Amino acid sequence: MKIFIIIILSAFNSISYAESTANLEKNSAANLEESLTANIKDGVILKGYDPVSYFKGSKPIKGKPEIKVNINGITYLFSTSENKIEFLKNPKKYTPEYEGWCATAVADGYKFDIHPENYKITNDRLFLFYKGWRGNAKTDWLKDEPGQIKKADENWPKVRNEKE
Repeated sequence: MKIFIIIILSAFNSISYAESTANLEKNSAANLEESLTANIKDGVILKGYDPVSYFKGSKPIKGKPEIKVNINGITYLFSTSENKIEFLKNPKKYTPEYEGWCATAVADGYKFDIHPENYKITNDRLFLFYKGWRGNAKTDWLKDEPGQIKKADENWPKVRNEKE
């Protein structure tokens, strides 16, 4: 009899957890603007990195394909179930600025791809930057970060709908 009760309680907990996660996903979608302009490849933003991991520890961590959430056509991958739940509680906090495009490029009036490990968090905002054979866009950003943020924020509404 005790085993039967334990099995029933375990099943109930699993169902409750699944329903709770589903409700968080539904509510999270309502908290984010619909976006078809994000920097995504194969529907995945941040090149598969866990958005919550940017705010924890010393460097971002790749997410796992089996731990994911899709909000408005954008798939976010997570390294742990805990990070997924944390994201769903407050998706705006963990969503990258300018939908994952290079912040320096947006400040200059266009979209450009990023290197997911080249980032800066300022005032709880996640800014991403290009880094490659053309240079490091974060270097230019840091020369006048307040001015760059102002320009990027002003440019984003018009840059958002342009093609890369």
